Amino acid sequence: MPSAARHPSPIALMSEQRFAFVIALQGDVDSEDELELVSLAVESAERSGKQIIVDLSQLGFMSAGVLSAFLSPLRGGGRLPWIAGPLSLYARRRFRTTGTDAVFRMFPTLGEATAQAVDDRHG
Repeated sequence: MPSAARHPSPIALMSEQRFAFVIALQGDVDSEDELELVSLAVESAERSGKQIIVDLSQLGFMSAGVLSAFLSPLRGGGRLPWIAGPLSLYARRRFRTTGTDAVFRMFPTLGEATAQAVDDRHG
């Protein structure tokens, strides 16, 4: 019996830094297993109490479930993650068509987002 094809994790990196917790996603995120991993990563980052920054620069396609995972801290009374790009065409379109591009704080690059997290903590 052939084994099922294994997909790499959608989580490329989880890194707790001094002023932020960075989650970098990669590839296409649309299966239930991948969405569960993204949700668990966001929950874990939220427990740090630091600003969550989600780096989508390596992400191709993302389902609506990914946005739901990103919105989960707000439902629990927490802060929304910041989104760092550059975003793929599919990711940009997902944020735009759902109107969440106006909800999330978006940054062109991870470097700009992390610099802002440092500034916010010192400001």
